[in-house]
Amino acid sequence: MIHDFDVPTRDPGEYLAILNARRWQKLQRQIRYVWSNEDYFRLRFQEAGIQSPEDVRSFEDFRRLPAFMDKERHRDSQDASLQRYGHPLGLHLTTAPENAIHLAATSGTTGTPTFYVFSRKDLDITYEVLGRMFRAAGIRPGDTTFHAFGLSLWLAGITYVQALEAYGARPVAVGAEGGVPKILRYIELTRPRVLFATPSMVNQLIERAPQEIGKPVGALGIEVIYCSGEPGASQLLFRQRVREHFGAKVFDATGGAWHNGTITCDSEHSHGMHYLAEDYCFRYDLVDPDTKVPLELKDGAVGEAIHTALEYEAAPSFRNATGDILKIHVGECPGCGHFGTRMEIVGRVDDMLAIKGVKVYPAAIQNVVAQFRPKVSGELRIRLDAPPPRVEPPLRLVVEAGESTPDSEWGALRGAIEQRIRELLTFRPQVEILPFGSLPRTGAKTKLIEITGRGA
Repeated sequence: MIHDFDVPTRDPGEYLAILNARRWQKLQRQIRYVWSNEDYFRLRFQEAGIQSPEDVRSFEDFRRLPAFMDKERHRDSQDASLQRYGHPLGLHLTTAPENAIHLAATSGTTGTPTFYVFSRKDLDITYEVLGRMFRAAGIRPGDTTFHAFGLSLWLAGITYVQALEAYGARPVAVGAEGGVPKILRYIELTRPRVLFATPSMVNQLIERAPQEIGKPVGALGIEVIYCSGEPGASQLLFRQRVREHFGAKVFDATGGAWHNGTITCDSEHSHGMHYLAEDYCFRYDLVDPDTKVPLELKDGAVGEAIHTALEYEAAPSFRNATGDILKIHVGECPGCGHFGTRMEIVGRVDDMLAIKGVKVYPAAIQNVVAQFRPKVSGELRIRLDAPPPRVEPPLRLVVEAGESTPDSEWGALRGAIEQRIRELLTFRPQVEILPFGSLPRTGAKTKLIEITGRGA
């Protein structure tokens, strides 16, 4: 059951107008709250020409403010607070350090990790939002759930495990760090109803279960698979593959950061992720990726997302340019009939590829390649000579063959993939087919882009 926000209309325009009015009521309080932070937020306001909270007079005024934070500024704020105050919680910390009782972090694979800081109030709201997502996925209090996301400090790690316990479920927290053999053995032992894992991990379990435990994953009794952390779980062919091998329902979700929460419904086709945190988080404040001018929020709008938590207490996301490119849908979901806002993550600003004037995101390339399963495994890498966005054509794409695809078919497969990408994405890549198992697997996020240089 998707959460009902009690907005008394089925008209998309009226629906957004009511939501915007509610957002503005909370934003006025949150603006005054973050203004009290003199080390960071007040400086950002003043740089934007705002001399007091009352200078932001409307929802439209708020949306015209520039971004106050992004990943680089976040890391700089942490470094500065470490030097000045002896803690890495950031100059943008808006509560006393002793009130910051929980930390999560990004993986830090491309640099210094950025921390998510939670007060008790922040954790309570996070558990409520994640609980809505668990309920939407059909997870019941008392269910045994198996946690195969990376644990460490990732948001989908300890934070999720604690949220599941608060919800009343029973998480078995082995984590991706345990490795595929241990994960499969513990699933066989504990018999969970629900599996939490990245799409990459799900594919590994399908491939390796017969050799590791002598039986297919369908014999393990998993009914619900809850995916997050990387693209792929919304793809039709992935969902069909999971149903074929596990006999399970698939849900694609994002959530946990500053009260954000989205999840797909139980439909064969993904129609975007239902937004379940309208009352706590303004996640789809869309701006033009180039000019940063606010875009009209309406059905079908696509833009760079600015993230603002409406009630967050400790180091909040406020005018935060997360780098996500989102498309929103407003109205009735064709899959489940629920009326509301749905989101698609089209790509990221920092991984957009520009190929002779054509703008494309790696996730779009991944979606096209996935159409060729089972001829391909679904594993691929985009190999570039230099960091994006500019790509000197042809774009080099390596694609792993399916387990049963003979090398005699690779030539035709390569041509078919090149032609399909040309038809759908308006550029022609240079495709290389690799044997099954050539590309490294990971239970965490798979990086689709590799910077190699042609001589590598």
